[in-house]
Amino acid sequence: MNKIRTLAVALLLVLKFSSVYAQKWTTQQISEANTAKDIMYLTDVEKECVMYINLCRLYPKDFLKNEVSTYYGTEKYGDYVKDSEYRTSLMLLLKSMEPVKALYFDLDAYTNAHCFAKEQGIAGTTGHVRINCDKGNYAECCSYGMHTGKDIAMQFLIDHNVPGLGHRKNCLNVKYTKIGVSVNPHTKYDVCAVVDMIW
Repeated sequence: MNKIRTLAVALLLVLKFSSVYAQKWTTQQISEANTAKDIMYLTDVEKECVMYINLCRLYPKDFLKNEVSTYYGTEKYGDYVKDSEYRTSLMLLLKSMEPVKALYFDLDAYTNAHCFAKEQGIAGTTGHVRINCDKGNYAECCSYGMHTGKDIAMQFLIDHNVPGLGHRKNCLNVKYTKIGVSVNPHTKYDVCAVVDMIW
């Protein structure tokens, strides 16, 4: 019975991903980008976040056409990036950017991200100052108030109102090869996500 249930869940996930992305992305592109799909303890949102970051890394010009050119914001926050100079700068970057290899799931990065996402969520804090979680040697991105993996990834990549574009630089850095992402409840912003990347 458990085996049947597991197969049914796996089939539903495949169908979900196929129907949502088939119009924009090929099966091969999704397969190459969806590197965390088999990590059973990740949520769909966490897997989707990894996939969207990887789609941008692997296929920058297609990502510009398929995602950024029609992305103006979220259902919750409205069209907050429609006229953003940060969105425009991402579009310019993606026009000339060479592909970068996909990031692959890493347990240490995930453990580090999960600890901090949980710590921040309980405390209602933002930023990168850790109290009980180890710092580690990770490039880190934190997101607040975004409920889908796509919106989390787009928040990092557009980096609206972040002059140094640190999140974007981390996500697209050719040096990084591994990723961990954890999404947790947050007492102030409803939800927070922490992504840690290493080489």
